[in-house]
Amino acid sequence: MKFSEITGQKNVKKALIFSKKENRIPHALLFVGPEGTGKLGLALAFSQYINCEDPQGDDSCGRCSSCLKYQKLIHPDLHFVFPLMKTDETTLVCNEFLSQWRQMVLANAYFTPLQWYAFIGRENKQGVIYAEEANEIIKKLNFKTFEADYKCMIIWLPEKMNISAANKLLKILEEPPDKTVFILIAEEPELILPTLLSRCQIVKIPPIKDSDLYETLQNQSDLPEHDIKNAVLLAEGNMIKATAILESNGDNQQFLDNFKMIMRAAYTFNVIEIIKLTEETAKLSKEKQKDYLMFMLKVIRDNFLICEGAGSKVVSRPEEVEFNSKFHPYINQRNVFTIVSEIEKAHFHLERNGNAKIIFLDMMLSIARVIKS
Repeated sequence: MKFSEITGQKNVKKALIFSKKENRIPHALLFVGPEGTGKLGLALAFSQYINCEDPQGDDSCGRCSSCLKYQKLIHPDLHFVFPLMKTDETTLVCNEFLSQWRQMVLANAYFTPLQWYAFIGRENKQGVIYAEEANEIIKKLNFKTFEADYKCMIIWLPEKMNISAANKLLKILEEPPDKTVFILIAEEPELILPTLLSRCQIVKIPPIKDSDLYETLQNQSDLPEHDIKNAVLLAEGNMIKATAILESNGDNQQFLDNFKMIMRAAYTFNVIEIIKLTEETAKLSKEKQKDYLMFMLKVIRDNFLICEGAGSKVVSRPEEVEFNSKFHPYINQRNVFTIVSEIEKAHFHLERNGNAKIIFLDMMLSIARVIKS
């Protein structure tokens, strides 16, 4: 992957390129930032760049033997570690899932842990990087490089590493073999063992700028402009979220119909109807459930802006305009923050494999109390 293939992040790219040109490449980097900001893509692009045989200014050439192997993720000096989950007590290491990992990353380098777990058939389990993986890392890195200047070890989600694995890596992270670069990619660095954290140079990856996100989505999609603007508005610099919003556009009418019914039930505090509707929503796939919550957030936001006289800032689909004209008086300063908080809390618990029926029912009962008051 080349730097030019990654959306935005100009300052981060500039800093990484500078470290190579000045021969000051840290032996252990920790990329930290929110989901969907391109951390994995940046790690791949940097690894390819520092091993490119003919770098072209601020990017790898994309044509040399090293680049061609990197672009297929098959370079012998490129290594990956990622969370997995055991189904029994047997040894489990990343080499056993390397073909699936390559397939996932080559299709799209922007994905969530849940999407990875679903791809390998473990959607309802939590991933872990086990102690035996640390042994594999040490073994691989003690070999000399096969072809490249640098051995690159990319560890995706080091916060999923158990204590035993983290402790085994402390020494090699502090004193790695010559020409070895660790790139750790984290979204929750506070969960990483402090002694491991202290051995890395932290690189903060910010949310993608709206202008960069809009440009990429416009080039990749032939959807109407208002759909793209809406996705950028809601995504908050998250490429994964923006893509999911665009992909869910076909579900928007279903989401709107459900939203109308459940808000009507909430206003009348019809608990039986609320239970029925939340149970129907809980039957959707987990990704569709999260898309629906994002749709709810968008509608709440739009109607609050209309209520506050800022309707010009609202980007609505035609079928939503009539509904918003009638619904907006019910979303105001007294209740909007509580409603948004309840929706965000439901999204958080869905991400952590909570019971969807309970999550949606609890959310809607809480919303009903504030809508009615």
